[in-house]
Amino acid sequence: MLEVYKASYVSLLEDELHLRKKKNNLYSLRAFAQNLELSPAYISMVLSRKRHLSLKKAIYIAKKLKWNRQKQKYFVNLLEFENPQSESTRDLAAHNLNELGKNEIQFNALQVDTFAAISEWHYNAILALLSIKKSKNTITSISKKLGISSVETQTALLRLNRLGLIRVEKNDWMATQEFLRVKSTPSEAIKRYHKQLLSMASKALDEQAFELRDFSNITLTVDRSRMQEAKDRIVKFQNELAQILEGENPTEVYQFSMQLFGLSQRHGD
Repeated sequence: MLEVYKASYVSLLEDELHLRKKKNNLYSLRAFAQNLELSPAYISMVLSRKRHLSLKKAIYIAKKLKWNRQKQKYFVNLLEFENPQSESTRDLAAHNLNELGKNEIQFNALQVDTFAAISEWHYNAILALLSIKKSKNTITSISKKLGISSVETQTALLRLNRLGLIRVEKNDWMATQEFLRVKSTPSEAIKRYHKQLLSMASKALDEQAFELRDFSNITLTVDRSRMQEAKDRIVKFQNELAQILEGENPTEVYQFSMQLFGLSQRHGD
């Protein structure tokens, strides 16, 4: 499973506001608040991530926006995952999000054949970079931050835009999708993607400062019947770590990779 862990219920509200502005140039945050029958100041604080919605308010807003039932569930569970009342509610929300993902909701599921078109490492890096809300992202600044050419940057931006994963406003590029999942399946594109990241990790081991990276490993014995349980726990850990590292004000793009593979082989494997 390949994921960009930038899930946020706020991003769904931002996309809704952007969609309405696109349909009506005069539409504003104040109009959005009026439609929701809430104060503009309150909505502004939510969109700027200075205040969390309550569960009751999230349900109210989802219904007020007349989203379909699936999207309402997704919105509410993102809130429960991002701002849980307890660990048990976070776990339940994570489970519900995974179940909703299996239904291939259009705003969080990416098909393998689609991923193949953006399987070079810098596509995901650009997408993550554009999700940082306070940064101004131009072709020049993106190229400089990621150490890639302007041609590579422009090509990636145009393709991501065609796929509906990003948008541009006054030469400022931004992400429209913050949580992507590619189902784990045999794929040459996914293999190539992982090989690129392994090569970059080897380079980072030599070039990046010790305090800015972490490399560790463990060699262990394994009961193969528990592999699926291990994979499920890895996904859960990745989600939790992403939420911790993102914090309130993310400024950098990092790559976190984990590998679990066999060293010994049974006869006939």
